[in-house]
Amino acid sequence: MALFAIPLALSTAAKASREIYRCLRDHRANGLITPASSQIWEHNMQTSALSRRSAIFVLMAALNIGLIPMAHGEPAGPDAIVGIWEADDGTVKLDMFKAGTELQARMLYGNEIMEADNVTFKKDAKNPDPGLRARSLKNIIFITGLHWEDGEWSGGSIYDASSGRTYNCKATVKDGKMHLRGYLGLPAMGQTRSFHRARG
Repeated sequence: MALFAIPLALSTAAKASREIYRCLRDHRANGLITPASSQIWEHNMQTSALSRRSAIFVLMAALNIGLIPMAHGEPAGPDAIVGIWEADDGTVKLDMFKAGTELQARMLYGNEIMEADNVTFKKDAKNPDPGLRARSLKNIIFITGLHWEDGEWSGGSIYDASSGRTYNCKATVKDGKMHLRGYLGLPAMGQTRSFHRARG
């Protein structure tokens, strides 16, 4: 509402200034005020107009500052990544869910773990545990151990079924997107993938 009030304030101030200047001209023409007095009035009006413009500028700047957080949405919270996400390149789809005190994710789709028909899931043939190699990769829980701390989800593990390897992982949410990073050792030694909320 304040943003709509600014143009109205500018318009009202401008109309008032024009009316006062018109009265000054009429009074000076009729000899009701001296030229010196008229000049003093005009100077005061110009100073007042500058003051009004300065005040309005400061007000607009303050409003803009206040609107910045709104443009980026509310800060992420502990449950902000719960739900179904799809990689921006369409190659992975996952369901992030709460499991006790941690967050986990199950694989709903992955182009590298599908058979040639793009419908049937491959077996977990590269799993380091021989007892799991015959299982289907459909809906496997491949992310575990994520905990909310200091504005991000960290301390997790992510299983890469295409290689049979497990990596450390962390996640953040910014501007409505989830950024999932897998790494070995230090977070800097890894790769980040971006996800958006799945539609439909």
